[in-house]
Amino acid sequence: MSDDKTSLKKVVASYLLKHPDFFDDNPEVLEAIELNHRSGAAVSLIERQVEQLRSSNEETSRQLQRLIQVAAENEKLMSRLHQLTLELLMIDSKLEFFTHLGNSLLNDFNADILRICLFDQESAALAGEDVMGISNDDPAIEPFQSLMEKNQTVCGRLNESKLNFLFGTKGRWVQSTVLIPLGDKGSDGIMVIGSSDPGRFYPGMGTLFLDLLANVISANLAESKPEAQRRSA
Repeated sequence: MSDDKTSLKKVVASYLLKHPDFFDDNPEVLEAIELNHRSGAAVSLIERQVEQLRSSNEETSRQLQRLIQVAAENEKLMSRLHQLTLELLMIDSKLEFFTHLGNSLLNDFNADILRICLFDQESAALAGEDVMGISNDDPAIEPFQSLMEKNQTVCGRLNESKLNFLFGTKGRWVQSTVLIPLGDKGSDGIMVIGSSDPGRFYPGMGTLFLDLLANVISANLAESKPEAQRRSA
């Protein structure tokens, strides 16, 4: 008997889906239908439809508000990028350049820690405490190679060994990171921003600001290279 009821329900449901005008031709059936509400009271099918439409509209409104908020945040970041780029262009000193860059990144992204690894060790030696000079064939950089070869900013969480290499003892409280290759496939190095908030940097978040800023950094590094080396790059 139970199987017969299930089969009958499927037949009725299938028929109604194929004949959406059934209730138009049989309004007395529609008026007689009562559905159980979450409160326990009986409601008409029309009332249930109105409730569903209201819920759908509220969700659409929430999504729209989120999109508006994201658009406003992106506009603010792009404005800040323009301003920061102009500020950095006015700086000749590597120390002042990377110090100003680091302070801006940590403030603009509400982050906690920054590490920049440069393969140009001469520039790195002049760039301050946030910048580390390292050879591009150093075994320590090998674990980052696959991320660099993606040639795109990667957000999420790095494993313990990578965090220890980048941040030393401070790496233990870094819960989320964003890794930005500098130059084509990280040819100039990498920049990593860390946060103690696990949800601060997450896969899929927008990184256009950081991608464009990486170009500014690479342009600055290119100015330090001998002319012949710039031509061959």
